[in-house]
Amino acid sequence: MSTPASHPRPLPIRPRPAAGESTASYIARLAQANHLRPRHLYHYLRDTEAGSGAVRLDRLAALAGRTPPALERALTDPARRRADLFARIRHDAHHQGLSIRALAGRHGVTRPTVRQALASPTPAPRKKPPPRASRLDPYKDAIDAILRSDSDTPTRPPHTIRQVHDRLETEHGMAGVSYTVVRNYIRRNHRGTMTDQGTSRR
Repeated sequence: MSTPASHPRPLPIRPRPAAGESTASYIARLAQANHLRPRHLYHYLRDTEAGSGAVRLDRLAALAGRTPPALERALTDPARRRADLFARIRHDAHHQGLSIRALAGRHGVTRPTVRQALASPTPAPRKKPPPRASRLDPYKDAIDAILRSDSDTPTRPPHTIRQVHDRLETEHGMAGVSYTVVRNYIRRNHRGTMTDQGTSRR
């Protein structure tokens, strides 16, 4: 780290920043990967000339072997990036009177995104993708019915998970679903009612 601060050389080991990771967290990981004290690296990266004490992103980018824009994108929360984008779009629309088409071209986004930004300064939360379908889905009702019958007939030994799996194959034509998948479903949805051996916990 004896290289002049204006042109630091990349460190030997340069881990990738995680999306949305904080700057402090990345500095700590970068320091630890190169056997440096995080506190010393942080002090080296501070902008003491400006008096703000903030981390100089250009210096951090040089040490990490990345460009400042790429590092900034990685270390900024996606929701914050989208809010900043909306703010820039609204600013250009208000102060420069640009059309939706022009705004989309300037900011590299689609026209629907521009319309969303003009309609509200707060981006709508991203929709979570629907849960992935499972091969077990068609047989979950049958599993629940088998285990319900065990609860309704306490004098009869309850099914083991293996017995449930075998009944699904022989009585319901289940194929291509492993014992582990059946076991995990039962453990998640019928916790505390049975073990792998079928011993009741009632």
